[in-house]
Amino acid sequence: MEKLKSWMNKYWIILLFALAKLVLHLLTATSYGFQRDAYLYMAQAWHLDWGFFSTPPLVAFVTRLHTMLWGDSLLAVRLLPALIGIISLFLVGWLINQLNGGVMAQVIGLTAVLLSPAFLRTSALLQPTVFNHLFWLLAAAVVFQLIRTQEPRKLLWLIPVLALGWMAKYSIIFYALALLAALVISPHRKLLWSRHLPWTLAGGLILILPNLYWQHTHNWPVISHMGELQDTQLGNMGLKDFLSAQLLMHLAAFPVWAGGLIWLIFNKKHRQYRVFAWAFILTLLLIILLKGKFYYTIAAYTMLMVFGGVAWENWSARPRRWVAWVVLALIIGNGIFALPLSLPIYKPDRLVQYGKKMDKLGLGVMFMWEDGQVHDLPQDFADMVGWDELGHKVWIFYDALPDSIKSKTLVYGEFYGCAGAMDYYRPDRSYPEVYSFNDAYMEWIPRLPDLEYMIYVGYSDRVPEYFQETELAGKVEHP
Repeated sequence: MEKLKSWMNKYWIILLFALAKLVLHLLTATSYGFQRDAYLYMAQAWHLDWGFFSTPPLVAFVTRLHTMLWGDSLLAVRLLPALIGIISLFLVGWLINQLNGGVMAQVIGLTAVLLSPAFLRTSALLQPTVFNHLFWLLAAAVVFQLIRTQEPRKLLWLIPVLALGWMAKYSIIFYALALLAALVISPHRKLLWSRHLPWTLAGGLILILPNLYWQHTHNWPVISHMGELQDTQLGNMGLKDFLSAQLLMHLAAFPVWAGGLIWLIFNKKHRQYRVFAWAFILTLLLIILLKGKFYYTIAAYTMLMVFGGVAWENWSARPRRWVAWVVLALIIGNGIFALPLSLPIYKPDRLVQYGKKMDKLGLGVMFMWEDGQVHDLPQDFADMVGWDELGHKVWIFYDALPDSIKSKTLVYGEFYGCAGAMDYYRPDRSYPEVYSFNDAYMEWIPRLPDLEYMIYVGYSDRVPEYFQETELAGKVEHP
């Protein structure tokens, strides 16, 4: 009991911020429906494997466990990414504590992470991204401990962290390479040249072997997927818009992460941790060179916010304490300004009006989709509406069919959003499976389906070419 009391006394500020984050997400969890990708990951959770077409297996596995415990309601599913985000927030506070940051350092650093539009949005979505943030931060925490203790055996902690990070999202390779390069060019490279390095590399490789074997036996779909992204999404955003998005996605936290970067580069007090500044810069350059999506860099900012909190506490030491309060006011003000982009607090009609105001301010890039065009709603928010209407209409139509037709009917979605929504809103398991040739659904479709009829959901103009007769059964009315 005494240990628990001591622990709570030490981390009470972090616990308050964790509670605040939980409340924010719970209050907005049911404002919109599921985002399109969530349907895919819930479907994967029912078809567990060592890999899927576009993603590794960890998110599906964790989703399966989570829904077994809490169910698959909108609120229950939204709780999962919120909890992962809370773990990341707690880790930020712990790192500031390890740097002997005081109350002001913790408040500034944690407020920046709490109100960052990027971290709020990703913690509201069931996607690999929020898991990615956690494992990037855990990898940085291991390197932090490696440098702080100067004990090469700390490298061994990278085995589970990087392996699980790989199983969550393959892009952890970007930050792993950036951290490695930053260590090599730093005075800490001597920590790498020990007997622990080959064990770390071998251990990590062994843990990800099941996924690599799955990739091999499925003809390396990750490469096919990256090729598709390169053709359809990557490179649609110019360098100017990419850099603008870097500022806007962490708008509230800008003074903090920028202060952390300056502190790491120029201040002698924590110069041994300068490796995190170089890791950030190298990650940014790598994503730019590979023409990756702007949000691939989100997690690279987290360690800068850790040091940013410490930096502003030092820069605002008495008699300049007012400086810290000005910075805190800027964070909160910017966070409130960007809140409609961070969490689904506005309904679509009002969000469209908010978007028009943002465009007039030159901030339309936050409404830019993966096609490189600015739309009425941010893509994640637009992807949260209409799926329930679609799912329900399909099964209402199916129920109205004669039994003689039902037994010979295949239910098909053109892409995983359609298929996943129909899967989720399927009244029960007695109804037919939903199939698609898109993403992970390709692995589950029967090779020789016995069918005479198909309920097709999508918008391909080529459908009439494959059938003797087609009939429009219904359409989603949501704009």
